[in-house]
Amino acid sequence: MPETEYPEKRKFPETEEKKEKNGLKGIGKGKTGEVNKGERKKEETEILPTLVNALKNDLGSALKDIEVKDVRIGLAYIGVLLSENYGGVACTPLYEFSGCPALGFAGSLKGKTADKVLELALSKNPLEAAVGIATANALSHMLLDTKPENFPTSNVDILDLIKPEDRVAMVGYFGPLVPKILKITEKLTILEKREIESPKTLTLPSEKAREVLPVSDVIILSASTLANRTFDELLSLGGAAREVVLLGPSSPLYPAPFFERGITAVMGTRIFDPITMLTIVSEAGGTKKLHKYCGEKVAFKKNK
Repeated sequence: MPETEYPEKRKFPETEEKKEKNGLKGIGKGKTGEVNKGERKKEETEILPTLVNALKNDLGSALKDIEVKDVRIGLAYIGVLLSENYGGVACTPLYEFSGCPALGFAGSLKGKTADKVLELALSKNPLEAAVGIATANALSHMLLDTKPENFPTSNVDILDLIKPEDRVAMVGYFGPLVPKILKITEKLTILEKREIESPKTLTLPSEKAREVLPVSDVIILSASTLANRTFDELLSLGGAAREVVLLGPSSPLYPAPFFERGITAVMGTRIFDPITMLTIVSEAGGTKKLHKYCGEKVAFKKNK
């Protein structure tokens, strides 16, 4: 299988200020060079630009002093270690590629400042975006420690939010969670890109989201939807769902931007041993290994 390489001299995403100076902000331009206002508005309301800007505002100039000490890209997760000994992970979006998703700037991430690697979250390339999201997660762990009063956690569990009469939609297959949900309600539908072997409940291709999500009472969104840039569209299909939960170790522990968009709970993983996390990621470990050796579940619940 031939490798799919990206240009060796790929530049990191420019800051919004720099884009404005260069006249590059936005995607579509007319013949006169005017930025497509619809595209600009879309960019300004999407979750990833909002998350990146919020982290920059909270961390301020300190962000430029934080160095990325290590990056590991494993089969299940991507791990990022910061100089302050904070680590974060994001799901590796392998299923977004038809070829080998080799990164042209491999070897250049270590030693970059966190503000530069964080901006990779804005990349259209899912693998690059996942590196940026893992960096965002590591930075959110830092804020959780330094400003705990701004990030009140909750003891709520995903199962606490589901009632027997609920129609539950799960975007992304959380295998261990399926039988637990089925004990509460049989009305569970899974939307998944991959083909699931011997699914225990109704499993539909992700294209069916427009039919399933608007009539669901509880929606569970995999945080992998951030890197593959389906989060915003899926969230818009939520209709009148009582609970919309962002779930998985890829979830940034920075709930405010998500709550503002209609997410009712953010459930992620805080990495308390980042060195062990790097080893697990490198050895293709998954969620169970992360929670067993180096991470703990953290939840945030939006006040009604």
